[in-house]
Amino acid sequence: MSAILPRKVTGYSDISEQVLYEQSIIRSISNLDVQGSPGTTAVSVFVNVLATVASYVPGTGVSKTQDTSAYVVLANLKEIAVNEILDGYTVETAPADIIASRFEGAVGGIAESIDTVCLADIVTNGTELVAAAGATPTALLMYTKILALKEALDNAKAPRMGRSLIMDPTREALLLDTASKLVLNTDRGDKILMDGWIGKVAGFDVYSTTLIPAANNMIAMQKRGFAFKDNWKIEPRLQSLDGSGTFIGDSAIQARYAYNYGVVRATLIQTDNGRA
Repeated sequence: MSAILPRKVTGYSDISEQVLYEQSIIRSISNLDVQGSPGTTAVSVFVNVLATVASYVPGTGVSKTQDTSAYVVLANLKEIAVNEILDGYTVETAPADIIASRFEGAVGGIAESIDTVCLADIVTNGTELVAAAGATPTALLMYTKILALKEALDNAKAPRMGRSLIMDPTREALLLDTASKLVLNTDRGDKILMDGWIGKVAGFDVYSTTLIPAANNMIAMQKRGFAFKDNWKIEPRLQSLDGSGTFIGDSAIQARYAYNYGVVRATLIQTDNGRA
């Protein structure tokens, strides 16, 4: 049973947490400051703190004024079941990491499902369109468009920290070409070209995905605009199908994963659905 015991000690939850963080854009960048559990029906997000700021008057102080602090409730509970059958291996012949790798694959599917659902929700309910000219996309137009998205977030008074730019692979390739000119003949420029990814540009952390809904090319967002809360309703576990535990092929990894999500500050999230 040596192939199984190390993973029991480590715990499948630890494996899945790392996989979700690495593979889910939403998991990596969204705001987690929420109250409640996705295992119920809703979570609450604290969205507003508007307290009066006034000059201090000696002998009088500052009068009390009611603020407009508010919560929004998200009731988008989603659950995904994992039932990964392990077949074709005995305990003696199984590679040491077969259980972990099969489970990582299943959790990778969860990460893709999360991003598909959540990015569609951002585009539908949470974005303000920053229109693009219908021109053939070029590297120059690409960077011009990013600056327009930055300006839109600035005008919405979005915090400068925690901004992310999510784009399709075509736009990322154009941005690579632009970045090679912006950081010409520098160590950073060489690293960008060798690694094939941007990392940061114009104050955004850059992510590339094929999961952005059709007719959209980029999403610029700030993490306070979108909330995401998740947990395992049933912890991942290895279950023997016949009760013997003799064969890995007689087993399945089972779990149920739940999450809540939602746009909470639509003006902090912008989109570009043009060609340029």
